[in-house]
This record gives sequence, C-alpha cells and structure tokens, in this order.
Amino acid sequence: MSTPSDEPRDASGAPSPPGAAASAPPPAGAAPRVTGWHWAAVGGLLAVTAALAVTSLVGDSITFDEPFHLAAGYAALTQGDYRLSADHPPLARLWCALPLLVMRPAWPEPDDPGWVAADVVPLARRWLFDLNANGQQLVVAGRLMMVPLLLATALATYGLGRRLGGPDAGLLALTLACFSPSLLAHGRLVTTDVPMALFATLSLLCSARLLERVTWPRVLAAGLALGGASVSKMSWPLVVPALALMFVVAAWRGYRQGRAVPRAPGKRPARDPSAPPGIGTLAAAALVMAACVCMTIWSVYRWQRPMVMPPTTTADAAAQSRYAETLEAINYQWHYALHDSNNVPRRGLVPFLCRAAVDYNLLPDGYVFGLARTLFFSGARVSYFMGEYSDTGWRAYFPVAFVIKTPIAALLLILAGVAAMWRRRLPLRDPLLLTGVAALIIVFGGYLILGNVNIGERHILPLYPLLFALGGLGVGWMTAAGPSTSTTAGESRSSTGRYVVGCLVVWLAAVNIWIHPHYLSYFNELAGGPSRGHRWLADSNIDWGQDLLRLADYARRHPDRPIKLAYFGSARPTAYLECEALPSYLAFEPTARLTPGTYVVSITQLLGVYTEGNRPSFWTPRAQETLRDFAFAAAAPLPDDATPEQRALHEQVVREYPEWQAMRLISRLRDRTPDTRIGGSLLVYHLGVPDIELLSRP
Repeated sequence: MSTPSDEPRDASGAPSPPGAAASAPPPAGAAPRVTGWHWAAVGGLLAVTAALAVTSLVGDSITFDEPFHLAAGYAALTQGDYRLSADHPPLARLWCALPLLVMRPAWPEPDDPGWVAADVVPLARRWLFDLNANGQQLVVAGRLMMVPLLLATALATYGLGRRLGGPDAGLLALTLACFSPSLLAHGRLVTTDVPMALFATLSLLCSARLLERVTWPRVLAAGLALGGASVSKMSWPLVVPALALMFVVAAWRGYRQGRAVPRAPGKRPARDPSAPPGIGTLAAAALVMAACVCMTIWSVYRWQRPMVMPPTTTADAAAQSRYAETLEAINYQWHYALHDSNNVPRRGLVPFLCRAAVDYNLLPDGYVFGLARTLFFSGARVSYFMGEYSDTGWRAYFPVAFVIKTPIAALLLILAGVAAMWRRRLPLRDPLLLTGVAALIIVFGGYLILGNVNIGERHILPLYPLLFALGGLGVGWMTAAGPSTSTTAGESRSSTGRYVVGCLVVWLAAVNIWIHPHYLSYFNELAGGPSRGHRWLADSNIDWGQDLLRLADYARRHPDRPIKLAYFGSARPTAYLECEALPSYLAFEPTARLTPGTYVVSITQLLGVYTEGNRPSFWTPRAQETLRDFAFAAAAPLPDDATPEQRALHEQVVREYPEWQAMRLISRLRDRTPDTRIGGSLLVYHLGVPDIELLSRP
C-alpha cells in the first residue's frame, strides 16, 4: 500500500490521475526505445546508398588519381614495395588492391623505367593500358572494395548523430550521409578521402566512449581508430588536437568532481564507478593510444623500415644497378622535399619530426618519406576559383566549395540542427563529444582554409560526417519545445517541424536521384546547377576524367564524326574510343589535325587550369605575333642551303605550330555555347572549316 508521499503528483503538487506515472516522459538522459522500424530504416538507407554507389561506379571511366592509388597498393601488397606515390599511406590502397590477387594482372618488368625511377604516372598508365586489356575492370574491382568503406562512413555518421541527440537524430544524420552527392562521388572511387573521413569519425566516437569509462577494449578501439586514420591520409594529425581537447576537458571534469567529494580525515574516499576517469588513468590511456598508432603504422608497412627492399646477395649486377638508381631518385625527392629552392633546409615542426624519425628509426622510411612529400606538395599548387588562377589559393575556396557543392536541403538541415542545439530543442546527450566535433571542424577546416592547396572539395570530406551529425539534431524541431509549452501550441509546432524536416529530406533524396550517376559534377542551385559549375570550380570538383565511357558510347552512335579530344585525366582515351589528341594534360597519340569534326574538350582543359595556353589571358599581342610567325615559318619552304641549326629550328616550328593553333582554338571555345554535353565534364562542339579558321587564327 502506498503512502500519500508515494502517490504520483502533477506539477502543482496535487495527486496525478491513475496511470500518469506510467505515461510520464522519461528523463532527458534516458535512452529512448528503438523500434524495429528504426533499424529497418537504417538498413534501407544503407541498401539504397550501396545501390546508388554500385550503379554509378560502373559507368565512370578511370578517374585521375585511381591508377596511381591502385598501382601503389598492388605493388605494396604483392612485393612489399612502397616506392610508388608515397605521399599517401597505404591502408586504403591495400584494401582496394585485394581483388587483384584473384584477377592476377600482369605487372611491369623490374627494368621498367617508371618502376626504376619510382615514377607512378607512366608506370600506372602502362600497367593498366598496355600490359592489361582489362584496365577498366581492374579499377572497377577496386571501386567495389570502397563501397563497404562508404557504408561504414555513413554508419559512423549515424553513430555520431545518435550519441549526440538520440536515435532519431542519428537516423536524420544517416539520411544526410546516404544522400550526400559528395560522399557518393568519392566514396565509390579508389581514393583516400573517404577512408580518412571514416577513421576520423571513429576516432571521435571511440574516444567519447573511452572517456565515459576506461577499459582495455575501449582504449584499444580508440587507438586502432586513430591508427586507421594515420595510415589513411597524411592529414590525420589534425584529428589529434580535437582528441586532446576531449581528454583535457574529461580530466578537468574528473578533477573537479574529485575535489567535490567529501573525505574523512586520514582516509581516502572510495572510488565512485560512475565518476569520470582520473588524470593518471587518462594519461595512461593516451599513451596506449599513441602506441597503437605506432604499431598500426609499422604493421601496414609489414614492420620493415626500407621503402624499397634491397636486392638479395645473389642478385645480378643489373638488379644492383636498378636498386642504386631507385635510391638515387628517392633520395633526390627526399632532399627536395626538405629543402627550399635555395637548398636551405626547411624549418618547422614537420621537417624536424621527419628528420628525427629517420635518424632514430621511429617509423618506416616509406611513411616518413610520405610525410616529407606531403609537406612539399602543400607548398603551392595551381588552382582555379571563380575565373581566377593561383598557386597559393584563396581563403574563401573551401567555404564556397562546401556551400555550392552541398545540396541546399542538407545546408538547411545542418543550420536547423545547430539552431536546435542552440535553442535547446532537444537534450544534448554527450557534450564532451560535441566538444571534439566542434574542435575538429575548427582545426581541420581552419588548416585547409589557411593552406595553399585548393584543388578539390574532396579534401574537406572528413568534416561531412561531423556536419551531418549536427544536422541530425534538427529532429529537435519535430517535437514540442520545453515543458512550459501548451499542448496545442506544442503539437502545432511539432507538426510544422515534422512537415518542414520531411520536405527537406524529400528534396535531398530527389536531388540525389536527379544527379545520379554524375555525382562528381554536382553543384546546387546557388551555383546555377551542374551546367554552370565550371564558372566556380574545376578539377576534381567537376572534371576528373570520368566520362570517357560515355564519350565512347556517343562515338558509337555517331560513327561519321571524327572525335578530336582535349582530355583532362590520367586514363588513355584511345583505350576507350578512336580519337585524336588536342592539347591534353597528359599527351596521347595520334595528334589531331585541325580539320572538320567533333571537338570534345574537358572542362579543366577548356579553363586552362594546367594548360596556360588554353586561357584567353595567355593570348597577349606578343603571343598572337608568335603564332603568326609560326604560321609563316611553317608555310615557308626551307632553302636547300639551310644550315643544320636552321633545319632543327624549322622542324621545331613545324612540330609546335599545330599545338599553338589548337590552344588558340580552345581558348576561343570558352565563349562559344557547346552543341551538347557528355556526362558532367565533356563539352562537345561541331566545327566546320569556317569555324576552325575563325577560332584558330591569331
């Protein structure tokens, strides 16, 4: 029998109606009940994402970086050799190269020039397009290995959102991840950006669990997650400040709580199992995590220090000579990475750590060499942004890229989530994890904004799971706000919130289906859509060489139109279709003659990002005069008594004149409306004799 004090009462203190206690809402920190429908929705979203990824990856030709990653992964997997493209750690490459162990592709001979010089570009192209007739299929097999990593990233985003705001917040965060064109664009390609996003997110999640209660499984999980980031991309140290801040806040919280516990004189208070971990415990956990990172790096490099295994004692003189030549090439790159143009050693923390790691054998040589190469490549890279060109970048590049490459519905949901958190529309379940999320967004985003490498929105992919998790907090607008809100007003606001959030989710899904399978070239309505994306960005944001298969299909449907192609990419276009080469990023044969036909130009080539002669600004009066001189010299007959120097000069002019003509033509196509567009990156122009004469003249 209950006493009057045991009876449930309402807010005024009067006894509540029977059954009110059973129907009362749970406390803010209590975990809501998750139904079977919830897990069905999670599984359904992941299945849809897998279907979207697989059906789109088979239609894209080999993109720019994929041959290099796959060749480096296959060399490391089969030979334990890490000389190729060492500026990226090998974990994702090894994973993607696993199916090739079954396919057993032919590999270049040990005396291959690209292999000896540790030059991945010619070697990878020769490997995929000369030695193997199924180069496209080899890359597709590697792409299929990326799909589980994409799904794991989406699931980690769900875990992040759920831990911050509960199951509904996790489901909305998962929806944002599953329908993100950016994650789908790069999460199905053989690259390292999405693996880095995955392990950065897991590092935050596992560290948040560790800071609740320190146990060996949680310490190892956090250490392995951070270790996975360390062998995914060289930008992983940017995760460390966020984790360090979480540890410091947890240690301070434990210290404050420990001081608040009353203690009897001369006696040590009993340890409360629910109390935050102490400073000593957290310091020990951090040391174990650091050890896990080191062991992960050494394990991926097979616990071998040299990046190129020395020949055996029984190797012949040719093998010894090739090994010496390879070491000379690598040592030159090492020196060039750690010294400036005046041969002065670079200063700073990273060069110091690289030298110390080599001197004291702290890490594998391949990993340290990769760090040094990353330092070198981060110095200056030519890039394009809103009609301008620069090798030092713009502070607005990544913020603008994020705004115009993310669906507007996703942007609104992220803003709604941040507003819901600010207005306390739902209880925040893990403030410590939110601290880490905010710190990583600030540190990672700030580093990229202040950096000089502005070649693709893909570099900010590690921030997407964090932002989508914040967007998941937008479910707070789907419920009544606060206990003081009247029932009618609360239900009205809840209904409006559900309607708005639902409409945004439908809009997001519709945008994804509309852009499928051209995820690489997606731009939202703020940028004018994919057709106007090149006015803002280039390179991997829109044109990464992905549309050769679609161009080949176009050529089959129009066999009477010869194709003349200016291509941006590492693939060899003639492996896909019969075509002639206009000035391209990587030259191929045969060279096009400026005759009537179908002129196809990659957007990056049209903009002249890496081919300066394709830019209108290149064609100053002096450049036009040079073109006229070339035309006159090429047309003038060479006298019989010409000297060898004159003959050599004439041959050079004859050789260069068609390229100058083609660059002039491409520079003027920029102001011409294309006749059609293939995929998201190739512009098609049907040109006759009058068009060519008009466009190619000085």
